[in-house]
Amino acid sequence: MFKTDSLLFFSLFVLIALGLLVLWSISSQDAVPFFSFKKQVVFLTISICAFLFFSFLDWRIFNSSQLILSLYLFSLVLLGIVLFFGDKSSGVAGWFNFGLFSFQPIEIAKLSLIIILAKYLSSRHLEIWQFRHLLISGTFTFIPMALIAVQPDLGGTMIFGAIWLGLVSISGIRFKQVILLLIIFALVAGFSWSFLLKPYQQSRIISFIYPQEDPLGAGYNREQALIAIGSGRIFGRGLGWGSQTQLRFLPLAKTDFIFAALAESLGLFGVSILLICFLLIFYRLVIWANTFSYNFCKLFVIGFAIKLLIETFVNIGMNLGLLPIVGIALPFISAGGSHLLIDFIGLGIINSMIIHRA
Repeated sequence: MFKTDSLLFFSLFVLIALGLLVLWSISSQDAVPFFSFKKQVVFLTISICAFLFFSFLDWRIFNSSQLILSLYLFSLVLLGIVLFFGDKSSGVAGWFNFGLFSFQPIEIAKLSLIIILAKYLSSRHLEIWQFRHLLISGTFTFIPMALIAVQPDLGGTMIFGAIWLGLVSISGIRFKQVILLLIIFALVAGFSWSFLLKPYQQSRIISFIYPQEDPLGAGYNREQALIAIGSGRIFGRGLGWGSQTQLRFLPLAKTDFIFAALAESLGLFGVSILLICFLLIFYRLVIWANTFSYNFCKLFVIGFAIKLLIETFVNIGMNLGLLPIVGIALPFISAGGSHLLIDFIGLGIINSMIIHRA
């Protein structure tokens, strides 16, 4: 019997529909009208096919440590290669350009990290408090984090750290170890500010703390996003009628700031639907994490939920001016094929766990 979660995937369908509607309204201004929209539909079709493939592929294939380690090493190789041969965007060397489309290896690395941590911690959750397990799991996380920090991609680095911290926390970490991790985090943050962050990244953080200092420079994106969100009011200005998006005052309206574009077009009404759908998805993922009997399934679902939650929280936060701008896409909404494909693969693995559950 085919078993799945109708509420989870209905919420996903609504999110995808919202994203396509907003992208359709924005892409009318493309050099080739609606090119971005058509491209996203192609990405979505490929992603759905990948979702169906992984849904019917028995998730137990990931019990193979050799397969998991191979996937992890493959993602590290891609992260290394992209530093030398990848295209730069906004100062970040994180894309492989293949002409009509590009791909971000960081997305594969996110999924491979969740899988390898779920595998490692699932059999050691009762003794995760031992320092050697924290060290080994932390090493799995630190290597891709270091490669991503060199790109430099501050937002991606944050997500990797959050996934690891979340998974080891629910696996039985002790309070004194939490304090130690916070101290290490503070030291790493200070080191990163002094030696790793580029000037433009420092200026984004400074503009977040002091937004009035440079409204036409480092604070420009933030100001335009807030104008777009505020102009949407209750029911929005209508698809294709938002001045900030249609007149291109709002930068990166199809990707990093699509939440602001959606708020301008559909107002509080559209934003409320979006937030409800995200909450339902997170709720159902937590329910399944508590339902599965296998620790690997529990940790994989929680890790994937943490990834989606952090990406959603940071993207909306930077659109609202509550967080620094770090270049993180809004899951299932922002234009782009890399994150969409990997997110659907992740959901496909979860759906396989639902279908093949005991």
